[in-house]
Amino acid sequence: MKPSVLFIGSIGVVSETSELQRQAYNQALKDQGLNWHWTLPTYKKLLQTSGGIHRLETLAASTGQELSEDTINKIHTSKTDLAGKSIVDQKVSPRPGVVDLIRAAKKSGAKVAWVTSTSKDNTGALLTAAGERLSADDFDHIFHAEDAPQGKPAPDIYQAALKHFGVKADDCVAVEDSINSILSAKGAGIYTIATLGENHRGTPVDNIADAVYASAESIPIRDYFSA
Repeated sequence: MKPSVLFIGSIGVVSETSELQRQAYNQALKDQGLNWHWTLPTYKKLLQTSGGIHRLETLAASTGQELSEDTINKIHTSKTDLAGKSIVDQKVSPRPGVVDLIRAAKKSGAKVAWVTSTSKDNTGALLTAAGERLSADDFDHIFHAEDAPQGKPAPDIYQAALKHFGVKADDCVAVEDSINSILSAKGAGIYTIATLGENHRGTPVDNIADAVYASAESIPIRDYFSA
């Protein structure tokens, strides 16, 4: 198998930021005067819903508390700003093996794209934190939430990526970190490798993903990409 395009999926494939995101949500909720505190178990359940705005809507509905669209947007914007600052300040590193995987794909002649359903602010913060280890120049294209009408697990963002590169699904491989993101890539017909993030570990994905590894570092790169 020699894919023509490597799709790096969610931001969690690149860097582990889930705990910083949870802390940022709690601060943003507090700043809006809401008596909500997302414990780790609660946050893990909320991660079953993709997209921060959708998580807020889901939680509001489950508690019977109405939140206006404006309030939800304020919370999400504040969370993004707080998390981005923490990511940059703490110089969050790429997950083990992900940079080597990207470089190997590029060396083999494959295109590399980052296919996220997050905002440009989030990917920008991660790239700033990564410094010389990883930059926007390492990607042929970066897709964000606005590039698809529906977020993951819908396949829209991957379908947009296939169209952008003018390739067929079976000419590509995706690496994803959560069940919803895996479903998105598989829904577009793409061979998908799972490297689950810390808050998704233990999720049964063996019957969904085509291959499962602890991290990108464990992926046998030569099986997929060789110069």
